Amino acid sequence: MMMIFHIMLKAIKLTLRDKGFFLYMMIFPLALILVLGSVLQNAFSSDVELDKITVEYTIQKDNPLGKAFDSFATEASGKQVTFKKADSAKSGKEAVENGDAVGYVGVKDNLTVTTNSPSQIEMSVLDGYLSGFTSQYRLASTIIKVDPAQANVLQSPPQASDSAIQAEELASGNDISAFEYYAIAMIAMVMMFGINSGINVFREEKVRHTDVRLFIAPIKKSTAIIGNFLGAIFMQTVSLILLMVISDLFFGVNWGEYSLVIFVIYFSLLFLSVALGMAVDVFSNGNPAANGAATIMIQVFAFLGGAYFPTGDGLMSKLSPIGWVRVGVKDVLYNHDLVAATFPIVVNLLITGILVVGMSLWIRRKEVY
Repeated sequence: MMMIFHIMLKAIKLTLRDKGFFLYMMIFPLALILVLGSVLQNAFSSDVELDKITVEYTIQKDNPLGKAFDSFATEASGKQVTFKKADSAKSGKEAVENGDAVGYVGVKDNLTVTTNSPSQIEMSVLDGYLSGFTSQYRLASTIIKVDPAQANVLQSPPQASDSAIQAEELASGNDISAFEYYAIAMIAMVMMFGINSGINVFREEKVRHTDVRLFIAPIKKSTAIIGNFLGAIFMQTVSLILLMVISDLFFGVNWGEYSLVIFVIYFSLLFLSVALGMAVDVFSNGNPAANGAATIMIQVFAFLGGAYFPTGDGLMSKLSPIGWVRVGVKDVLYNHDLVAATFPIVVNLLITGILVVGMSLWIRRKEVY
């Protein structure tokens, strides 16, 4: 146990001597959060201003439906939606074609609606009002069949007003600020930088020619692997804590009561990335090209995982450790779904275990590394 501690301490000292470590683990991600969050904050805004909507209509037949709709249109007109009686069906349709109205409703024995490619929001509003009227009319017609004395309900529909429509906004992972999104994604990407630390664990030994002494020492090779593994993780754990604190203070990411669960999710990714880096170095027999391959691998994972631009929560994100960690953290933090933490933690630790066992068998088979 003491030998593992000494090897871990040695790895920490080597990391502290690397100035590039602080650049990539602290300055780089914070700068990206600030820049991307500032530039793309409007892309994450859910505030939508709805222009005033005009709907023209004509009553083409004197019947209960026409009277009911005329009364409904009068009462339903408000600040956002105005029902305007057209002079004729032709003028109503021309108003739609010219963009002066979102839709035209012709009322005979039924409703005929004419639109000209309205936006999704405008169409939803129009559908909502017309669906509300038809539901109300069917109900009134049923009442009359049961009690003919209530015929006046068709001429006096309940009043509709803008205040009758209430929007309740729930806190969810689909409605977060750009700073929050990129803070979550960048911390995941920084944990993925552990690949480089893992690659350099044994490479530093070779550069300083201490690898031979390490492996001829009276210790198990697994002890050397575990000690270097823990040493590479220690400083990145410190970076993880600092990044979470800074993102809370300056970028509005309130980790709150789920901070420990989220820390474990990120920590499991750190385990995976360091193990992956060590495995790349070991299985490539210390090939100098491994660092370049690791950098490309990180960027591919970052692209697929939505570190630079949102990729959603679908298949693309599930192809990247950064993606499945980002989605898990988002669901835990904003949807309060603790079960969402299970997938990234289990998968990360499972892959880590497989890599560590594989490295041990590989080094033991080669006798020397």
